Amino acid sequence: ATLFASPNHLKELGIGWLLSQGIIKTIEEIHEIKVKGSNVKVKCNGKVDTSCGSTNENFYFLLDRISKPIIKSEYKVGAEEILRFINTLNRMSKVFKTTGGTHSAAIFENGKLIAFAEDVGRHNAVDKVIGMAALGKTDFSKSVLVSSGRQPANMVLKAARVGIPIIASIAAPIYSGIEAARKTGVTLICFVRGQ
Repeated sequence: ATLFASPNHLKELGIGWLLSQGIIKTIEEIHEIKVKGSNVKVKCNGKVDTSCGSTNENFYFLLDRISKPIIKSEYKVGAEEILRFINTLNRMSKVFKTTGGTHSAAIFENGKLIAFAEDVGRHNAVDKVIGMAALGKTDFSKSVLVSSGRQPANMVLKAARVGIPIIASIAAPIYSGIEAARKTGVTLICFVRGQ
């Protein structure tokens, strides 16, 4: 796969991308990972499902194949916590404040910041924090993903595939994202701004 990404946290980006695309289910499937320049090479144990990894997925077809919610978590957080998470995301987004040209994402496990990343692409920022959190053995079922980006189906499915039950974003939902959230059982909260 070729990704247009900011050149930091490339190992985490590779791991997060594999997990969020459903190509691997856990990081235990990774035998070896090497970063050389801007290339990330991953060797996995046994066979992996590369059919899930297309970046040109037809999301409506994919959504029609989901017969029951993927998310089993009963994890809940209050509105004040969601606002705190977004405020933390905004405060930490230093590259965005300087350039206006990046997206940011973070994962909070049981209310605690576990991972934060900025990237030129909103998808990459999410993949980077998923990779960071996976390396830290985060319990995704008790986590919230916060993001600065719009939420189409492919963003919602990233969270669903790793078992994150709640997404909060500063930006708008896209119709496909709303449908993905309904089908997968993800709680999708958008336009989190101010009070």
